[in-house]
Amino acid sequence: MHRKPLSLLLTLMLVITMTMSAKVSAFASSYTVQADDTLYKIAREQLGDEARWIEIYKLNKDKIKNPSAILVGQELQLPGDSASTENATTQEAKADSAKTESNTSKDEEASFDRDLSIKIHLSELDFMRQVEGPIYVAGHKSPDSDTVGSAIGYAALLSKLGIDAKPRVFGDINNETKFVLQTAGLETPELLEDASGLNMILVDHGDYEQSAEGMKDANILAIIDHHGDGSVGTSNQLLYEAKVLGSTATIVCTKYLDYGVEPDKKTAIAMLGSILSDTIGLKADTTTLADKEAAKTLAKIGGIEDIDAFYKDLYKALISHDGMTDDEIFFSDYKEYEAGGKKYSIACINVYDEEEAKDLVKRMKTASAASLKGTGMDMAFAQISIFHDDISVAYLVPSDDTASEVLKEAFGDKATIEGDAYILRPGISRKKEMVPAISDVLEAFPKEG
Repeated sequence: MHRKPLSLLLTLMLVITMTMSAKVSAFASSYTVQADDTLYKIAREQLGDEARWIEIYKLNKDKIKNPSAILVGQELQLPGDSASTENATTQEAKADSAKTESNTSKDEEASFDRDLSIKIHLSELDFMRQVEGPIYVAGHKSPDSDTVGSAIGYAALLSKLGIDAKPRVFGDINNETKFVLQTAGLETPELLEDASGLNMILVDHGDYEQSAEGMKDANILAIIDHHGDGSVGTSNQLLYEAKVLGSTATIVCTKYLDYGVEPDKKTAIAMLGSILSDTIGLKADTTTLADKEAAKTLAKIGGIEDIDAFYKDLYKALISHDGMTDDEIFFSDYKEYEAGGKKYSIACINVYDEEEAKDLVKRMKTASAASLKGTGMDMAFAQISIFHDDISVAYLVPSDDTASEVLKEAFGDKATIEGDAYILRPGISRKKEMVPAISDVLEAFPKEG
């Protein structure tokens, strides 16, 4: 009478033992996390395939709260080879038919698709792993917050994926960017003056005119930008990410999502500052849904509870010109362009009110005219903007009579002319409106010879 229950018990124990044995055979070894390790690095070195980092993460979810922040000394269980893992899964499924049914659920299909998506996106970086020497990530000359934050963010992303990448700048940073980096607790990236022979990734620009000396002799691996197609070219394969978004840092944020990685707190704050700076507090015409969602996500990671308050402090730092000469003010957010065979530059200066704008008009006219000799530009413009609360005004200042004629042709029917300034209400965007308008005029009257 008692043999049947005993027989069932023994059978059950046998099934459990077989299931546990199958699981153990699938997990071939364990690994202790070392300094500078990432899940990608461990997967590549221990399993021979960095894309298998997901398996390590899923196997150790009870220990790993953030896959981008594993701790030195953690003991991680490693999966075995794919065949034994599949065998263990098959035996476990037979032991539990309920799990077999759930394996076909929509949630698990979505998870599979996500895993596949990450693997596919990661494969686009394979060529970078073959590069000898460090890879430098940098934005344009006269670096602004988007250029610096994007360089920091993308270099940090590649580093998390086991690629030797370092952020750099091509000039002194402005007061706004100093505020962002101080808030994030980050150091200013090192200055890079000559890119000759270096492995380079360009962010927030794609023009030689806006880049470092020697860029034509650099090994350019990637361009990450939200502007138009530039003059930089290469005969080699190139990773090119260009999106119609308000900030390059937003593109970098999407790459974190593509690769299944989360930025650390400091990097998140730097990228948040980039987005808020380039979208003028998420209020510029160029702002997209992606910018807004990226800002919310980065603020949460960075511990910034009030985005509006953070932007107000950022804007105060932006319009502060304390301790700066007129030349430093002019070059603090300066970019160069070419159209119709003519070279021109636009310097953006932000102020709080029109009284300050009017005070800067003559000073920036002098500074813009003086800049021509040293830069080799044919003409220069200063764009003095007031953009906060419900105020939107732009004072456009030409370097000379030729530049003034260009502004008259481009904006004469919209602007109020007051002394040396062409005043536009509401103000305009350098990228979206001023550059296209000036370039159209110069293309219509190309330089002869």
